[in-house]
This record gives sequence, C-alpha cells and structure tokens, in this order.
Amino acid sequence: MFELPTSVIIEDEEYPIRERGDFRLVLDCFSALQDIELSEEGRIITALILFYDDVLLDDSDSLYEIFNTNEKMKLAVKEMYNFFNCGADDSLVKKTNYRLIDWEKDTQMIAGAVNKVAGVEVRSLDYMHWWTFMGYYGNIGKSTMATVINIRQKIKTGKKLEKYEREFRNENPQYFVWNSSTISQAEDDAWFDEIQQNFHKE
Repeated sequence: MFELPTSVIIEDEEYPIRERGDFRLVLDCFSALQDIELSEEGRIITALILFYDDVLLDDSDSLYEIFNTNEKMKLAVKEMYNFFNCGADDSLVKKTNYRLIDWEKDTQMIAGAVNKVAGVEVRSLDYMHWWTFMGYYGNIGKSTMATVINIRQKIKTGKKLEKYEREFRNENPQYFVWNSSTISQAEDDAWFDEIQQNFHKE
C-alpha cells in the first residue's frame, strides 16, 4: 500500500520504469505529450519510449517488439497514465478540457512551492520518486502558485475575479499566458488507431 512502484505489470509481465520513476522522467514524458511539433502518434510513442526502461531510446521499433499486440500496447499506455496519476485509474480521474499548470513554463513557480514543503531543493537531489514529488505538490498551501492556480481556474471557468486577484493578475501578467490545452479523448483514440496500424504492416 505504501510502496513506491518502479515497475508496472502488464499481462503478468513486469516492466521496469526508466529512472525508477524519478519525477524528472515524468516531466519529460509530459513535455513529449504536449509537444506540438510531434504528430499525435509521435507524442504517445515518445512518452512510452521515455517511460519504459526496456525500450531503447533511439529505436522505436523496440517498442513494438516489447508490446507486440494491440491490447498490450493499450495496457502499456494505460499503466503509464495510471503511474502519472499516482496509482489512480486514469479512466476514473476527473478530466477537464483545459490545464491549470504548464509543467515547462511554470517550472520555477512549481519548484519554489514544492521546495518549501519538502524543505529541500528537490532539483538538486539525485532521485525523487514521482509519487513523493506529487505528495509534496499536493500539500502546497498558501503561496504564489496557489494564487496563480486559483486565478487561472476562474479565468478558464468564466468566474469573476476579486479585486485583489485582478490586481495580482495585472501586476504579474507572465503567469497568465500559459499552455492550457490538454489531450482529448479523441486524440487518444487517434493515437490508438495509428498504433494499431503498426501491427498490420508487412
């Protein structure tokens, strides 16, 4: 119950997670999944290559050799997302059509808030499991980051800002130009359609 997983089980086989699930690995996967220069298939394939330690980083063919059926590939994606969600089934996680955090652009703000909770500069550590990182992240209290997220939430849902929130936004405009787009189910389905075609190539 309290273990930090460093591998996932797919069809009774164990697959190690690269870097033992370090938080920086997951952030690299997030970057891949939001890379507008990659195709829809390219994003998910890149994230899978980064995530699974058995897959060669410079050989995408090895991905298809390891997860060599449609069902196995889908499970590989599902287990990756479940790990991102700290063990929660991705299909049960409430989703929106927008993001409040841009993991790349908000790096400094996130690190500052997490460091305060952790009591250490987490980026200086050789290793920190993603779930540990998210435990700190989830306990961020009153902070610049909490204020920014609250205002972003109101902006995206069309709620009226309080006077102090309007003043904060006007004084800190850099926090309110962020990549709020997220990956839709339609894109997930498109990825799987593309992936499926790879198993029927001669």
